[in-house]
Amino acid sequence: MVERAGMDNASMNSVKTLAFCLSTPSLRTRVHFFPSAGVTSGPYAIACTLTLFGKGVEKRSVVLDGGRLGQPDGVRLEDAFPSLRGEASGLFGLEVELSCSQGRVNLLSSQAAVELVSPSASVQYAVAPFKHRESEPQPMGDHEVRATEGGAGACAIALQESHVSSSLVMVNSGTETIKPELFRVAEKREVPIHVGTLAPESTVEVPLDEALFRDAPPHECIFGLLRAERLFIGGHTRRSDTEYYLVYREPETKRLVSVVAL
Repeated sequence: MVERAGMDNASMNSVKTLAFCLSTPSLRTRVHFFPSAGVTSGPYAIACTLTLFGKGVEKRSVVLDGGRLGQPDGVRLEDAFPSLRGEASGLFGLEVELSCSQGRVNLLSSQAAVELVSPSASVQYAVAPFKHRESEPQPMGDHEVRATEGGAGACAIALQESHVSSSLVMVNSGTETIKPELFRVAEKREVPIHVGTLAPESTVEVPLDEALFRDAPPHECIFGLLRAERLFIGGHTRRSDTEYYLVYREPETKRLVSVVAL
């Protein structure tokens, strides 16, 4: 494990994804990743670069050597970033990059997961799909979002009931301030939801207000009333340096229950 001072990716196949992690005195983060190239089975060497950023920590990158194509691996985040053992606490952004010196190896089918571990429980969520690393962040066109609407990573369901509350975690690894376009779908119309702005190299969790569910029809369940709204991110703010996650928590304890990528 070495700290990254600089790495030329010009001749390397490189893919990346963005996630979020939590660090408190009682909660730690584990990162699991599985480098994959579909039908390619050669045990090519894979380098995994983790970059931690956010309020209260200095942006740092660490390269994990010894990885192999088709072989799962992982790391305790505090081992890669010792500051998480001590003074650093809170919500942070995490970029996961997988690189291979074999240029013909397509790593887009790779997978990663983040595990949030506490003495009482463990929650693991699937990180957003990997994307090719780009020299300049590019917004996706609206048609790209519409074409996959309802598919994996395109939209998510916000819930409100006595045992679950919903919030939105927004991750921005870029150098520009972003104004996310969040919509809910109501009667086949897109209704904007205002979630403020997202500063450069920051990660923010925004609770979804009860007003969001005001027009949602209630569903009678054995545990009480349930309201649900379908949410998605507009194409102009779906960039290569941003990612969005819908988070479900217990309303009273704020304990994290589940996470899904939009």
